[in-house]
Amino acid sequence: MTDETVSVIEIRDPALDGEAIALQVCRGVSQRQTEGAYGPDPSALGPESLRPGRVVSVTDATTGFPGLHEALAGLIARGTLHEPAFVSDAPLVGPLIVAVRRFWNWMSTKWYMRPILSQQSDVNARAIRLISELAQWHELDARRLGQLEARVAELEAHLASLEAEAEL
Repeated sequence: MTDETVSVIEIRDPALDGEAIALQVCRGVSQRQTEGAYGPDPSALGPESLRPGRVVSVTDATTGFPGLHEALAGLIARGTLHEPAFVSDAPLVGPLIVAVRRFWNWMSTKWYMRPILSQQSDVNARAIRLISELAQWHELDARRLGQLEARVAELEAHLASLEAEAEL
């Protein structure tokens, strides 16, 4: 298990095997990723601060909008729409209710809704890519602005030292 995996899940209950649970979660996530269940890969999209193995520094927190990266990660995670699974907690007749609802959904709405879900998922993916690119540009602009501010401060200090020398 990698350090990145351990930092994601922290279980403090000594009665539970945290490492086994983390391993099980990692396997489930890997399986869903290979099945394409998560939509776009966050390591290929979004700002650098969302990419695996990236250490977030103090300057990263001050250059971005608060919550931007979390919101973008949430969009990436929820970008692809899926048909809901029918469940019923009713005792005894629950499986029958689920079967009838699945059949009725297949007859009445599935063939109508699938193209709409696909179309909306495509729009979501395009919007996520656009927002991701804008966030990347924002990060680049924020870095450049930081460099320019540092340069201005350096030049002001140099000017102040020149003025101090001229007064002598």
